[in-house]
Amino acid sequence: MEGSKPVAAPQGEEASCSSWGTGSRQRYVLGDTAMQKMAKSHVFLSGMGGLGLEIAKNLVLAGIKALTIHDTEKCRAWDLGTNFFLSEDDVVNKQNRAEAVLKHIAELNPYVHVTSSSVPFNETTDLSFLDKYQCVVLTEMKLPLQKKINDFCRSQCPPIKKVSDCFLFEFRCNPYSC
Repeated sequence: MEGSKPVAAPQGEEASCSSWGTGSRQRYVLGDTAMQKMAKSHVFLSGMGGLGLEIAKNLVLAGIKALTIHDTEKCRAWDLGTNFFLSEDDVVNKQNRAEAVLKHIAELNPYVHVTSSSVPFNETTDLSFLDKYQCVVLTEMKLPLQKKINDFCRSQCPPIKKVSDCFLFEFRCNPYSC
């Protein structure tokens, strides 16, 4: 995706099963096969609010191969309550949320290649850029666009796995007051 900004990971270094150690709780819970798949996974994550940031943190700490964080929103004061990597300076400077947290997320695991993107997309955007990812995670996105991305992901061979917060997005307000 154009507009992506990479953070350098150590060149020529990749996480391997042997680097996880024999006493790894994660390896014990997930198993070697899942750990190997995860270490090769490229994930696209849209939405760097509180939920998106927590997902990004967990993915990077789990040891995926690459993560692209995407957001088109500028940092706002209320983001400071849920996004622990943002500062007041980010709000004052109206920095893009993905760009503001990029360095912090990348520092969590030097073996994960983390990039950011702030390129806007909507229902008319060509989604072919998503074909390089094994998983697409969507937060804070309108339902029609989520449905379009879902259709694209399912049409790929093999299908791209997709996770979205559509249920959270649809039911944020009290059903009696909407």
